[in-house]
Amino acid sequence: MVPGARELAGLLRGIRGGDLDALRRLYDATGALVFGMLFTALQDQDRAAEATERCFLWVWRTAPSVDSGHPCALTFLWRAVRRELADPPPEP
Repeated sequence: MVPGARELAGLLRGIRGGDLDALRRLYDATGALVFGMLFTALQDQDRAAEATERCFLWVWRTAPSVDSGHPCALTFLWRAVRRELADPPPEP
């Protein structure tokens, strides 16, 4: 079950502050959902797993530059998913 908006916002604040445990907790809370969306779109388990990893890496790298008033942590995460689907790496 995905945590509420306040808890997710707290995790995003932690990530912005460099808290790696907050990223782990965000992944634990939302990773299956992100993977499921990517798997549905990509229809390949390995590619979806790699794309999920890239999404959370993007969150880690990008969160410090995000305005602290960002409306929703899930919106930020979905932006990572959309970005991944719009510009996937080439298949091997």
